[in-house]
Amino acid sequence: MMKKLNADWFLEGTLDFEYKKYVLLAYLQHVSKEFAEVKLYPSFSDLIFHYNNLFQFKESKKNLTQKFPSQMSEEEFRNLSMLKETDLNEQGELQEIEHIVEYAIPTIKSQMKEGKEIYDYIDDHVTIEPIGITPLYKNEGYILLRVNPRKEVKVFEYKIVFFENTDANYHGISFSYLDSYTHSIANTYESMKLKLIRNHTKLPNPATYLVYTVHPFPEETSLIPVAKRKILSYLK
Repeated sequence: MMKKLNADWFLEGTLDFEYKKYVLLAYLQHVSKEFAEVKLYPSFSDLIFHYNNLFQFKESKKNLTQKFPSQMSEEEFRNLSMLKETDLNEQGELQEIEHIVEYAIPTIKSQMKEGKEIYDYIDDHVTIEPIGITPLYKNEGYILLRVNPRKEVKVFEYKIVFFENTDANYHGISFSYLDSYTHSIANTYESMKLKLIRNHTKLPNPATYLVYTVHPFPEETSLIPVAKRKILSYLK
């Protein structure tokens, strides 16, 4: 069962539709198994990558075809000339690639829909609530993660991270495991926050949030990745 696909899986090696179909379906069988176990990541993000990659390839080829020859820029013409000099210059191989791409896009999209349904289900069954007074500065703080009816509460330090490129700015979030507490009448979430303040003095009044669910979702592959996106949205 194939666990990964290379980014250019539809271009490399043997350019045969039936063979590439087998490669894709073997990979999607692995993804389906992961989804059946409610394991979203990294399979779900990989599916999105491959779908976008195939779609961009299809659109780029279509744009070149529409522009050729009168509206094509010098750079695009050079790129097309380079393409013609590669092993892809035979019409049969190009048609085979088109056949593979046309099959793969809707097939992957169907599997993505299943992943999105699982994602939405987890998202709907995870709640976030602030613990104590929330400060103005919320770019870093603590996450208390609890899966009821377990008494264990896992503590993570979170940090909002920012990325810049020429098109736009993006932000993400990182988690670092710190400790585990046991929830009880005597050891409330507020008590846990006070312990964190005493033990980690760099944040005198840290933003602290409880992430709570009653479903035992796989932690590393589903619960934490979904919780990260939910927290980012919550903090906007």
